[in-house]
Amino acid sequence: MGKWLRIAMAALLVASIFGLAGCASNGEQGAVTVSKAAARNGKLTCGVVVSGKLEALKSANVVPNMSGRVDKIPVDVGSEVAEGDLLVSLDALNLAALVDVYAAQLDKARNSDLPAQKNQMELALTNAESSYKTAEAEYQRSKQLLDAALLSQQQFEQSEKQYIQAKAAYQAAQNNLNILVNATIPETIRQNEAQLKKAQADLDNSVIKAPISGIVTARNINPGEMASPAQPVVTLVDLDTVVVQANVDENQVNDLQAGQEIKVKVAAVQEELFTGTVTNIAMAANSSTKAYPVKVQIKNPGHTLKPGMFAEVYLNSQEEEGVIIPGEALMKSENKSYVWLINSGQALKREVAAGQSDGNNVVINLGLNEGEEVAVTNLDLLSEGKPVIIQ
Repeated sequence: MGKWLRIAMAALLVASIFGLAGCASNGEQGAVTVSKAAARNGKLTCGVVVSGKLEALKSANVVPNMSGRVDKIPVDVGSEVAEGDLLVSLDALNLAALVDVYAAQLDKARNSDLPAQKNQMELALTNAESSYKTAEAEYQRSKQLLDAALLSQQQFEQSEKQYIQAKAAYQAAQNNLNILVNATIPETIRQNEAQLKKAQADLDNSVIKAPISGIVTARNINPGEMASPAQPVVTLVDLDTVVVQANVDENQVNDLQAGQEIKVKVAAVQEELFTGTVTNIAMAANSSTKAYPVKVQIKNPGHTLKPGMFAEVYLNSQEEEGVIIPGEALMKSENKSYVWLINSGQALKREVAAGQSDGNNVVINLGLNEGEEVAVTNLDLLSEGKPVIIQ
């Protein structure tokens, strides 16, 4: 008897276990898997949204003005530099030697005996001028004597010849002095100056400095390699101010003006909106997009905004404050709005008063409190009291 009693009790226990398992299985099969979101207090900016990508307002691809072997590169990707800082130095030993050679040649040419030659020419001109004046006076006197028949024709011609010779000598002395004065820096000196100027320019160009303040985003060469004007050695971007270019429809472009403040959202950085300034509005539409390119500058003191980030520009924006939930969580039926509240693993339908939407989120003005959780997916499968499984 005891044996059969034990067998019966064991069978009853097994049946109870399977019965409970069956109930649990049936409960799970009836549940709906949903994702959820918690309601939060905040501000929502609404309006027409156009998108674009951030760019640095100022950037520079730095190329050398001459070819040369790289000696030093004190910067790398991520380095912050100020305008005028050293980026790359090329091997300049030969260039420095050339500067010394041409400087010595120029100094030698400038210290030639030109001053002594000039003194000699000035003395020769003085003597020639004196002889010319004497010959001219004698020539005029001879003409008068010839006219008075007091001088023979032969004597007059001799006086005239001396006058012509003295005049020619005087003019030659003037020309020689003028040539020497104009040749104070003769051709050899000019050549030396040109050579020295070029050598000094090459030496200066061997030191490549930052044309703007910014951050190094690319370094395309290493010490020992050959640099040339055909390829940038370093790329710089100034992140203090970034710009986003958005394509604005013809219906909104006339609502904008240069200098106008405008809201910009960069979700990769923060949910809060940045304030930008409209700086440029195209006067003609893009032939491909049929929209008007508009540029908006944004101050970026912390350099959190990076070129290439996606940005949304809000046109005619308005702010509304309230409880915010994802737009997918809101359902409408018969001119009423409601959400599926998640409470103790069940879905509870609650009517709410909805405000503005930015296309992603919506403001709930009445019927929902901060921290309450709402279902976001599979809303059509829910019913009052329906069990839910959170995804």
